[in-house]
Amino acid sequence: MYVGEFLLWFGSAIKAETRKKLKMGYTSGDMTLKEVQKNYTQESVSNNPRPIGPYYAYNDRYLEIRGGMFENFRGILTWISLLIFTIPGIAGYFAFKIAFKIHNNQWDETKIGSGIFAMIFFSIICLIATYLFIRYFRYIYRFELFTIRHIRVRFNRITKQVYIQRPKYCGGTVVFKWEHIMPANFGETGSDMGGTNVVNLFTFHPYKTGFPVAQSVGIGKNTYNAQDYKDEWEFIRRYMEHGPENLPKPRLSTHLPMPFHGFEGHIKPMIHALKNAPTAWVYLLLIPVFLILLPFYTVGYFISECLCWQPRWSKIIRQAGQMGKPIPKETTLADYPPKVQQALLDSRLEWSVRDEKTGKLVDYGNS
Repeated sequence: MYVGEFLLWFGSAIKAETRKKLKMGYTSGDMTLKEVQKNYTQESVSNNPRPIGPYYAYNDRYLEIRGGMFENFRGILTWISLLIFTIPGIAGYFAFKIAFKIHNNQWDETKIGSGIFAMIFFSIICLIATYLFIRYFRYIYRFELFTIRHIRVRFNRITKQVYIQRPKYCGGTVVFKWEHIMPANFGETGSDMGGTNVVNLFTFHPYKTGFPVAQSVGIGKNTYNAQDYKDEWEFIRRYMEHGPENLPKPRLSTHLPMPFHGFEGHIKPMIHALKNAPTAWVYLLLIPVFLILLPFYTVGYFISECLCWQPRWSKIIRQAGQMGKPIPKETTLADYPPKVQQALLDSRLEWSVRDEKTGKLVDYGNS
């Protein structure tokens, strides 16, 4: 489910006139000069580097991990979408059935007029519903259906770059320098987010990248354990800085749809809720609810995977780090259409940097 990624990108790339219509103001994302100047890739935050994953690739050149902020909710929107899709499907079925009977003289000749009327009525319902779903509802179902199966994040230790593969409506594929990455769940830029059941979140701030606004990406699995964030970040950090030697090798997952992929993401919050049930009665009531919801979510997740695809990286990213191959260009404002560029420029003031010593805003070319 790419709702989180979409909202982050939408908040930065929305047109000024659209923002006015929706009565959306500009929010302040001020950070201190100390926070944005620090190179987080050089500081060890854990003595237990662990590849929690899921990982799709791991070799001497790069590692690749799944991205996505709300994968544990994936499947809900799929069922809702499939239910809505039945409207044109049922209407089209009845229109075809009536037309078939009339064509084969199986319809009562005394009611041929009502049959034609019903056929036209259901055909119109089918066509209108299909148009509305393709024209408007696609902005909803594309978060889980007929889109990229999984957001992927590739860390290339040879080029010292981070590649993020996202749908276009979430900002598209981007390239940033490794040294510009900033952990958001702990350290200078955040706090220990224990008990929140979110993924490991990283940010590329405009002070470092030169891009007008910050871009963020969540990686790996949701967790209730704050230490998991640090352990996995430390695993990635040591891989990028020192190589795969002396690091545990992660178990690789597949890009292909698998029925069990959605099980773990949905079972963890349910187990957590059971463990934290205030009374035994609540505990007993939650068990049958979860026995119904778990298959519902898991099957929905699997259907979502089956109705999506996993695109290849561009050739230059696939070859990045190989001998004699070019290094991918970092993402800049010029990579986007003119209207999106203007919207991003309008949003740049949301990412101010304040000097903690003087209390004044720092002019770093983003104003």
